[in-house]
Order: sequence, then C-alpha cells, then structure tokens
Amino acid sequence: MPRLVAVPSAILSLALLLAGCVGPDLAKQRFPRTTIPANAENVADPSEDTPVPDGQPVDPAFAPDRIRVTDPCELLDEDVLKRFGTPGDRSRSGFSRCSNFMEDKDGKDLAVTVEIGQTMTSELKEADKQIGGLRAHEQTLEDSACFVSVITQEKPGLGITVQIGYEHGDACAPGREMAESVVAQIKDGKGIFRPAKGSLVTLDPCALPDQATVDAAAGPGYRAYPYGLHTCSWLGDDKEITLDFRETFIPDDRDFDDKQTEVDLGGGITGYQVSRSTAFPSCEVKWVQLEGNDNEGEVVEVKSAGPKTAEFDRCAAAVAFAKAVIGKIPKS
Repeated sequence: MPRLVAVPSAILSLALLLAGCVGPDLAKQRFPRTTIPANAENVADPSEDTPVPDGQPVDPAFAPDRIRVTDPCELLDEDVLKRFGTPGDRSRSGFSRCSNFMEDKDGKDLAVTVEIGQTMTSELKEADKQIGGLRAHEQTLEDSACFVSVITQEKPGLGITVQIGYEHGDACAPGREMAESVVAQIKDGKGIFRPAKGSLVTLDPCALPDQATVDAAAGPGYRAYPYGLHTCSWLGDDKEITLDFRETFIPDDRDFDDKQTEVDLGGGITGYQVSRSTAFPSCEVKWVQLEGNDNEGEVVEVKSAGPKTAEFDRCAAAVAFAKAVIGKIPKS
C-alpha cells in the first residue's frame, strides 16, 4: 500500500498480504451491500494516442468514485480461481482489498489477493506490459510472490494490483489471468454496491476538509498527497495532518490501544487519543463512524505529526481537525 518526496510514516507501510499472514478474519461483509447489476454500457479501451488529462482515469469505468463503491471480493471470480485449484473462503481486509487463501491442483497453498484503487508510483514508471488494454507492471518477490499491477490513472497514479503468494511454481501466470478478469469485470460494471447509510466508503478524504481547516493543521503552503482512495495527507514545512477512513475490527470495549485516552469530539462522539514520542512525534485521534455485526465497523483516524524541532501541540491539532471534519461526514 514510496514517493518522490518525503511522506508521513503513517502512509508509507504497505503490508504484503501473503498466505498465513493476515489479521482478524474479515471475510464476512461488514454492512449490507446491495450489488448493482452490470448495465449494458461497456466502455471501450482507451486509445494509446490520446493523452489522458490530469486527474482523469484512462477509462471512465475506473473513475475513483466508481472504484470506491466496487467490492474487491466480488472481483475474485470463483470460476477463474478454479482454474488454479480449489478456492477457499474470501477474506476481506479494509475497503479495497480481498484475498482467497486456496490450494492449487496438487494441494499446495496458493494465495490470491486483489487490491483496487491503489496508489501507483514505481509501477507507473516501469509499466512495460499490457493487460486488458491497460499498461501493466510485474514484480516478483523471492520466487514466492508476484505482484501484477494495472494502471487505471496516471496523474496521480492509481491502479489495481493482483498479488499471488505461491512457492511451487510461476506465481505471475495466475496473477496475469486474474488481473485480466478483474479489469474485464470492472469494465462490465461488476461488483458495484450501494453502501450502508453513513458509510465512509464513498467519501474522498482529500476533498472533505476546507482550506482553513487544513491551513490550521498543516500550515500555509502545504502539499496534499492522496494515498489510495481512502487516505489523504497534507504536508507543511514543519507539520502534517493525515485523514484516514478504515473498515476494520472494533473491540467490544473500544480499547484500540493500551495508551489511549478518551476525548470529547462534540455531538455525543467520543474520540480515542494516543500520543507517540518517537523520532517523529505524533498524536492520533480516532472514532467509530459505523458499527456492524461481529465487531466489524468503520473508523475515522486523524493523525498530526512533525519533527521534534517543531514545537506545537499535536494532540490539540488532531482534535481540532477531527472536530472540523466530523460535521462533514454523513450520519449513520
């Protein structure tokens, strides 16, 4: 989940989701999602000779607002998976990622993961292949994993990554086949759903706060950096603020962190604040936006950070930013 400029540590880590390396089982859908049937519209592949304007997808089918409401688990077509072996249960991880930990035809472990709306940096520069009429890039990892990335937007770079975890053969071959299937399904309108009332999934975090709110948190002259479709950071000269929407596990007692303290965010909303004294001190404030069954839910997290030499109250900045954006988020 690297840039040409320094970006906050909160958004640098992109976990490699390999077989046997997952957190809580999030296979169930968290909230009611009504899939919208595919319509007859099937947008043609873009012409290589036509430049794509900044901020526009290479094909309207991959528009960010459309990808936000596409269920990645619905794109793991079982008919395609059966070509590789015996599919297992689907395991969702956040809004944009879904995996199937299955067995190949010889009973060996095979992990298939699809992630949509992913930020593309090096993949964009090195895309030297074609999948489904779109530019693509392949990367292998120690002969045990292959990442097949398809570019759906160039400025800023966004795309789809199919990751195959497999130690018993060519991991890229099934990755290409699944990537072809995913691209075709999105073009056909498959997997689009109606979110639950109050869901964060439809919101663009970069567009949510107003300029005055960001100025106060990051300082004038900040630069905005989206990460995927559900995280945005604003970097100033000596401080930064990050807004992150997550679909995640909700503890029964709301005990997200042993060091957290409660803070009143107004409107009956309780926030959970954690201050971290590291080489790049930070303060995080999160709150539960939507709670479903079996400890499943959606949270908003605001993080204020800056170098040790920057003397400002990070927790006060995070709380103020949180209070400013709460009113812009739809009620459940």
